[in-house]
Amino acid sequence: MDSTDATLHYLSIYNKDTGERETSYVVGIHGNTMDELKALAKQNYPDGVFIEQDGAEWNNAVQNDLIYKAGQLVQRPAPTEDELREQKLTALDSEYSQKISDVETEMAKANAIGDADYLAELKAERESLVSEYTIKRGEI
Repeated sequence: MDSTDATLHYLSIYNKDTGERETSYVVGIHGNTMDELKALAKQNYPDGVFIEQDGAEWNNAVQNDLIYKAGQLVQRPAPTEDELREQKLTALDSEYSQKISDVETEMAKANAIGDADYLAELKAERESLVSEYTIKRGEI
């Protein structure tokens, strides 16, 4: 069945605090009736907000990443400057944490086999990464 089929009947569950869609159930897949879906939703998401939707409504909500706010589905607000900055910092932290970890693993191997020259190169590379990371973090 095509998920955009308007004859399908969905029960979407939204988090009452964040407005995020938690999941959706479909009549004929998760239960035989809407009442069965509601019972399942109450069991699994007792604090959720339940919205009945046809296929077109469900598809619109999912495709447009709508959230539940003030009793209706609305566009998600654009991230604030602080949220965007935090996302960039998190991505940068993750990237450099992995790069530095990889170099440190190689350093341990070089040290284990007693390759002082390679170890010195790796130490310099690590220092360079830490410096590069500090500069990029400061720019954000």
